[in-house]
This record gives sequence, C-alpha cells and structure tokens, in this order.
Amino acid sequence: MIQEFTGPEGHRTAFRIAGHGPAKVLLLHALTGGPHAADAPGAKGWWAPMFKAEAPLVAEAATVWTPNLAGSCYGSGGPEPAGGYSTRYQAEILARWLEAQDLRFEALLGGSLGGMVALELALLAPDRFRSVGVIGCGGRADAWLWGTNEAQRAILASPSLADGEAISLARRVAMLTFRSPQGLAERFNTAASIREWLAFHGQALADRFTRAAYVNLLDAMDGHDLGRDRGGLAAALGRLGAPLHVLGLETDQLFSRASLEELMGAAREAGRLGCARWVQSPHGHDAFLIEWDQVEAWVREVLP
Repeated sequence: MIQEFTGPEGHRTAFRIAGHGPAKVLLLHALTGGPHAADAPGAKGWWAPMFKAEAPLVAEAATVWTPNLAGSCYGSGGPEPAGGYSTRYQAEILARWLEAQDLRFEALLGGSLGGMVALELALLAPDRFRSVGVIGCGGRADAWLWGTNEAQRAILASPSLADGEAISLARRVAMLTFRSPQGLAERFNTAASIREWLAFHGQALADRFTRAAYVNLLDAMDGHDLGRDRGGLAAALGRLGAPLHVLGLETDQLFSRASLEELMGAAREAGRLGCARWVQSPHGHDAFLIEWDQVEAWVREVLP
C-alpha cells in the first residue's frame, strides 16, 4: 500500500513500506523508478529479487521504506523549487520526512540517481543511518553525464513532439547509456533487432511516465555535486555519520570508472570508506538490475 507524508510546506512524499523484519532500510530509486521496489499487486518491483526468499531484504529479515523522489510522478508533489530540482533539494524533502516521523535506519541504499540523493541525505541526516551504500554513481556529475542528459532533454524540449513520442525517443538515447557495447553485441546481431528493443523500452516508459518528471530528474542529476559549498568531496564525506559502501559497475557507460574511483578515494581520505566493490558484467549501468548474485552479496556487506 502506498502511503503519503505531507510536509509543512505542502511537499508530498509517497512511500511504500515492504516487509516486517528487524533490519530497517531506506531504499532510493533510480531515474524512472518509484515506490515499488518489491513486487506488489499489479506492480512489478524494480528490485524484486532482493526481496525474495533468502534474499537480504526478504520480508522476515527487513522492513524497507521506498519513497518517491521529489520531482517524479509516482506520488511526489508540492511547490516547485525556485532554484529547480537538485539531488540536494530531493534529499532535503526526505530529511524533513524522516525528522517529522523520527525514522532511523540500519542502512540507506540508493542506485544511480538514488545513490546521488542518498549521499546528500546521509550528510543532511547523519545520525539516522548506521550504514550507507550507493551503487553506480559518483560524488558529482561530469561532462559525459551532462552531455547524455542534454541529448535527452533536447528531445523532451521539442515543441513538435507529443508527450509520448518525446519520452519514447529520449528513452532510446538513455537505453544506450544504460548498457555497454559488449553487452549489446552479445544480445543483438541485426540492426532491426536493436531497433525493436529500443522502441519497446521507449514506449514502455511513455506509457508510465511524464515529460515533466523526466526533465525534473535529468536536471537533478546534472546539478549533483556533493562537495559544493562543503569544502570539496573529501571534506563533505568527512561529515558522514556512518561508513560509505560503494558498488561500481565495471562496464558502466553512464557513470565512468573515474567518477566512482574519485568517490571511493575521497571516502577513503575522509576515513569513511566501508567496502568498495565492482560488479563484473557486460551489461553496463543496468548491471545493478541484472547481476543479482553480485548485488545481493554487496547488500549483505552493507547491512550492519
């Protein structure tokens, strides 16, 4: 069941609670995810294998809160931020929710955009998490991320395209950054087959997402810089109240290895690095939604 928290300024955060186990976990979704990380009636969970029998987030072992990020279209809402959407703004909304309901967790987890927001939230509410784990994201956006997002944003900004068509075309661009050349070569041996795959995923997103939310979340990713106004990345990470565990994706085409190594190195310099692991996979950025055995092993390391 989706629940909702409305803050004092009218910001609404939709969230779902899955499970009833002793380990309390806050899990933040990636770009087009939402509150359904676990399967639910009528909804396929985007991280469902992590909730199955004997998995680390199975109902008997964990209680998992999965909120919808501000700017998305699965229950979040309220006044638009004057300065636009950012990962810091999204984290501020979540921090107010946690404070209002006095929520504390054994672990904070997030992947991709969710990892960016998790980093910000861990600094805004350092006493509410015993462990922090992020997957497939760096401490700041870089030129490659800005460029790939701008290619999608240009499509979304086209006045000649209807909403569904714009979303579908932008998603096709995104899918190429979510996978790797190696993984695509292993799967497709004709141009027609990959065109069909891209069209399918483009239409699937158009059927469930909104143009405004897509732009909001691309903007948030673009502005991500954990060290801004905090003395740099290492100084910012020194404020963490819990160890930071990082999971990189070996063939990631969206977040470079250099950006992950920068985050790991800064956490090490700050004395806050927990485990630093890499998923070995040909599937690129989406490996954290595919390589379940490796991701599960990392989640077990993160949970205190």
